[in-house]
Amino acid sequence: MDSNRAWAGAFALLALVALFPSGVTHAQAATAAAPTAAAGPSDTLSRFFQWWNATFLVPGGYTAEGFSRWFTPDATLVIDGREIIRGVDGWASHFTRIQSGGGQVEIVVPFKQVFQAGDRIYTYHVIRSRRDGKASCMLAAGHAELRGDRIASIVLVRAALDPAKGPLDPQCWTD
Repeated sequence: MDSNRAWAGAFALLALVALFPSGVTHAQAATAAAPTAAAGPSDTLSRFFQWWNATFLVPGGYTAEGFSRWFTPDATLVIDGREIIRGVDGWASHFTRIQSGGGQVEIVVPFKQVFQAGDRIYTYHVIRSRRDGKASCMLAAGHAELRGDRIASIVLVRAALDPAKGPLDPQCWTD
């Protein structure tokens, strides 16, 4: 087995196990291994990332009002244990900065794995990007915490994939 594929499997398993609340049943965990339905995602997090992907293509499209459709006013983004964003204004400015930097970024939807347990949506997905003619790819796993019909937080751990260590995930861009 090549090292990227081995890393991907281990990453997904460890991340999902680490992020499961004690109340998640084996049946719910098994559901996480099932592919997302082809008919389209029904969970809030997947639908948000579909909006995010479409909005990335619209210069100036990331606004606090846009993020307010999806997030609570105080929503946070935590990546690799560090809070990156707090509040819808922070979401808008952070992603506007990334958007204005040039290149392409896409969160692949449908996710590799997704399921909901109570007010948490668990995810394992690919983030792919291109900048200055160079493609890069990473795996992300984590959860979103819902408050009512809005996302109150997203917590992710990410791992960059290295094409020098073996074939990349099939969802990665390679050119």
